[in-house]
Amino acid sequence: MELESVSVRADFQGHGRRVSSVAFSPDGRFALSGSLDRTLRLWDVATGQAVRAFEGHKSDVNAVAFAGGGRSILSAAGEVIGGEKVLRLWDTASGSTLRDFEGHDAEVSAIAVHEGRGLVASGSADASVRLWSLATGQCSQTLKGHGGWIRSVSFTPDGSRVLSGSLDKSVKVWDVASGECLRTLEGHTENVYSVVALPDGRRALSGSRDRAMRLWNLETGVCLKVIQGHADVVRSVAIGKDPRWALSGSEDKSVQIWDLEAGRSVWSATASGLVLAVAFSADSRFALAATYDRHVLLYEVKWR
Repeated sequence: MELESVSVRADFQGHGRRVSSVAFSPDGRFALSGSLDRTLRLWDVATGQAVRAFEGHKSDVNAVAFAGGGRSILSAAGEVIGGEKVLRLWDTASGSTLRDFEGHDAEVSAIAVHEGRGLVASGSADASVRLWSLATGQCSQTLKGHGGWIRSVSFTPDGSRVLSGSLDKSVKVWDVASGECLRTLEGHTENVYSVVALPDGRRALSGSRDRAMRLWNLETGVCLKVIQGHADVVRSVAIGKDPRWALSGSEDKSVQIWDLEAGRSVWSATASGLVLAVAFSADSRFALAATYDRHVLLYEVKWR
């Protein structure tokens, strides 16, 4: 699998404030965005048209994710002072609220879903990770150990572990069954904004305010590679179906695709604003980038 070309397919516009999070539906037909305008928006990938807006949050929407095979949507909301401090589950087809997940003591800033286990992980400014039942909304575990705001969470493919990236500069690996912290990955010199488990389940990639990405061995905790090339904060990292290729977004206004084996960028584009979030579709044929100046960019990625 080699990269052939990348082109802009659409520029989704409609949010009134910066866009904080993006995600693809499992089948790749829809894109989802969340914004500090307190709304979520669903977009049709094929037509580039808006499908619907999800309204009802009283605080910034910090993270979004699909659940239930795309039939439902999760959003994380809250603000530093006040706000809801909630996760909300929505019905994708109707836009109605199904339930709220409440328990965090501060704004919720990160979401991950593991469909096979029916679990949701959330990260918060209260420095905890919580595990929830998707079916009932009940919290099954509260994972504590970080010394700062948690900005990113990610399940390993088998759902046995959950990763968390924090403003305390570390990534932690947690055992889902016991709630035990298995290891702490240290090496970043500034806040960790994003972490994602690779499809092989043995490695993870993190992005930081120190402008670097780090590739980790989850079994040993060893940093396998430090990947540099961004000129400012790395706000978001994503992995597609092939663990060789990574996507990143930065406050240097660039979106980049990286060859993790070589540790180098193979494609880069400049957006009109700071890039705050990125996502790959499950088949890696499309990518999303969310910007500070309210754009959601859809890229078509061709491989050979």
